[in-house]
Amino acid sequence: MDKIATSATCENIPIDNPKRIDILLNFTNEQFSKLIKGLIPHQMEDKWFIFYENSWLYFHRSWTGYGNYKAQIIKKQNGYYIDALWAERNIEKYKNQDDETDIKTFTFLIERGLLGIDVREMYNEKGIKSEEDSIKEWSSLGNLLFTNQGIDYTDKIKSVLFGVAIGDAIGVPVEFNKRHIIRQKPIKDMVGYGTHNLPPGTWSDDSSLTFCLSEALTLDFDLNIIGQNFVNWCYKNYWTATGNVFDIGIATKQAIDRLAKGVKPELAGGIDISSNGNGSLMRILPLLFYLFDKPINERFELTKQVSSITHGHIRSVIACFYYLEFARYLLEEKNKFEIYSTLKTEIPNYLVSLSINQTEIAIFDRLLNADIYDLKEEEISSTGYVLHTLEASIWCLLTTDNYKKAVLKAINLGDDTDTTGAVTGGLAGLLYGKENIPKKWVEQVARHNDIEELAVRLGKRISGL
Repeated sequence: MDKIATSATCENIPIDNPKRIDILLNFTNEQFSKLIKGLIPHQMEDKWFIFYENSWLYFHRSWTGYGNYKAQIIKKQNGYYIDALWAERNIEKYKNQDDETDIKTFTFLIERGLLGIDVREMYNEKGIKSEEDSIKEWSSLGNLLFTNQGIDYTDKIKSVLFGVAIGDAIGVPVEFNKRHIIRQKPIKDMVGYGTHNLPPGTWSDDSSLTFCLSEALTLDFDLNIIGQNFVNWCYKNYWTATGNVFDIGIATKQAIDRLAKGVKPELAGGIDISSNGNGSLMRILPLLFYLFDKPINERFELTKQVSSITHGHIRSVIACFYYLEFARYLLEEKNKFEIYSTLKTEIPNYLVSLSINQTEIAIFDRLLNADIYDLKEEEISSTGYVLHTLEASIWCLLTTDNYKKAVLKAINLGDDTDTTGAVTGGLAGLLYGKENIPKKWVEQVARHNDIEELAVRLGKRISGL
């Protein structure tokens, strides 16, 4: 369990000359549960100690104990809000006397420090124009501005890993079934047997390779480790649900065979146009937690490298890139429709800047130049083609309002049900949280304790805790 900050955790000296500054911040019930955990500094450079007590949040400098801010969290019918912050105005304890600066700093500490929303890029762009500005901002905000120190992503990682595995497991029994067949008896719950004759909760290659990537990221980013984990899965049943590999795509198997023969990971994946199955898209999501705070050029390059272990064609890379960019905004708790609209501009503009073939960009037209959520079900395909899987997952996410509905909608599309369920489930898990996945599904899914433990280890690695 995460350690919760209290007034006894660190030295804290109350504000002695408070000034009220009006501000309005609204929070969901889920966000409130994060706010009250506070923030415990792990080293001097973390700068801030924040704790919650008797409906108030208190913000103190970690190395002096001086209080800078305090704010009361007020309950409302649907959530909570803060309508004012109180800032220290004793100049001997706190030199700043500017209200706007305090609003900016206070808001940053709430969003980045307590809610874990990555708003650093916005602050860098707007507030740092020179080396002097950078030093000033770091002096005020500390490691929260430049690293993941103190931000625990474990809950988000659990939401992703369970989201993928459960979507995969629900789809396994009806894999390859046509839509009109499933329509006669729609999937409404987690069931077993069927296509592969396996018990309920059994996940397939989608989840196995997702966990293999996650395991590699608990150590460091190393393509060779990722590739070796894939080889161990294929040949030694590493990170399988039941101890045996029972489902593997042709392109993925060919790439892993190349890896086993010593081909470099970034060169192992097929690069011809026929190598655009969904085998890299289905496993790419854990990479989000390694690249989310990096510049866009680095995010694209990392995505390309990890996709290319099994799928090196630019179309598969673009699909993975779009998917991770969508997930990156979900991690920041942006509205899903706003994300969809934003990516219509950001993705094509970036791809054009790389001089990527316009024909390849145009293939994603229904995502980049249309409103895919307006399409009817018969206009959505769910085969193993990477574009179909990506479109189906976004369509399911945008046309439902909870995890269960999104995943069941994806699986009832038929054909490549396990992968469409997994890819949709990863985003839906991130959007709605593990706590909103049906509890019995979480308990039914194979190796749920191992998945939980993997998420904890990856969370510690990513957060530097």
